[in-house]
Amino acid sequence: MIDRRRILALAAVAAFLVLTVGPAALAAVVGSPTLTPRVVQSGLEYPWDIAFAPDGRMFVTERPGRIRIFASGNAGAALLKTFTISNVHASGESGAMGIALDPDFATNGYLYVCVSRDDESQWRNQVIRYRVTGTAFAFDRYLVRRGALAASNHDGCRIRFGPGGKLWVTMGDAGDGSLAQDPGAYNGKVLRVNRDGSIPATNPIMPGAAARTAVYSMGHRNPQGIAFQPGTGRVYAVEHGPDCDDEINWIRAGRNYGWPIEVGTEPGEPYSNPAWESDCPTIAPSGATFVTGANWGSFEGRLFVATLKEQDLRRFWISGDGLTAVQKGIHYDGRWGRLRAAVLGPAGRLYLTTSNGVDDRIIRIVATVP
Repeated sequence: MIDRRRILALAAVAAFLVLTVGPAALAAVVGSPTLTPRVVQSGLEYPWDIAFAPDGRMFVTERPGRIRIFASGNAGAALLKTFTISNVHASGESGAMGIALDPDFATNGYLYVCVSRDDESQWRNQVIRYRVTGTAFAFDRYLVRRGALAASNHDGCRIRFGPGGKLWVTMGDAGDGSLAQDPGAYNGKVLRVNRDGSIPATNPIMPGAAARTAVYSMGHRNPQGIAFQPGTGRVYAVEHGPDCDDEINWIRAGRNYGWPIEVGTEPGEPYSNPAWESDCPTIAPSGATFVTGANWGSFEGRLFVATLKEQDLRRFWISGDGLTAVQKGIHYDGRWGRLRAAVLGPAGRLYLTTSNGVDDRIIRIVATVP
């Protein structure tokens, strides 16, 4: 039988450690994970985003307008299908970008993509839903058809389902900063819609707007990543700044994040401060994800951000109140060139895509603790 006094003594030691060295130091006892990367696919053309089906299939967008289906995220997995989206207008940074699978994909087969297209004599960023049966794609509906102009830069277009089953969409300002402050435009915004494209009743009515719309927050330049913090459900977006001041922003309903009037930590009311800013120079942050699972050890719950300009993977800690992000590590500096997507896949494995234009790749990172 374990001595009761020993149990009490151990509990006292644990309490002392929490009070003196803090939870962060205690987490280090778990151990930092070993990260083992492996290229699992190559020969791609600007792979922009990844989504995994419940059966393990890996769906990948390529910016020229394709969706590829691989049998899994394992090295050398078979290519099952290449689907070409109609009327894609890929120029500069635009094209087929964000992808997400419905939370009930196993039963309804719904796939969502954010894509730049020519439609009704206008170049637009749109969110489209397809029904996937096996490897066959059938158009189902537009979730966002009008309201977001496309451009050769600043398209945003990362899409993710949040904890409440709503679809979140980042939209860049299409190179026109004034759109970010126009409550009637979808450019320069973070949007939130229901799975059928209808407007959630809990979306805010933005200042100056005539009615409730898909707009959840405004004042963004080019947000290319969005992620949801485990445990809190907080929404964080990563955003390209101009010459300085890339940002990580905690996205809250009805907030204005200042672009193009103010950037970085300059904003005062009514503009919201970022949780983190790069200062100078910029790093060009793109895909972002929180990692979860015991295999991540002391990194569990951290935010990982892929960067294009700095060509690395960055790790951030978020403060308990959600207001501050602190960079804690830089991984794979320059190893594969420009990094676009960062997606947590099956078994807690992290997947990255490159954006070099020549022999682009998908890299899988396996985290293990001693």
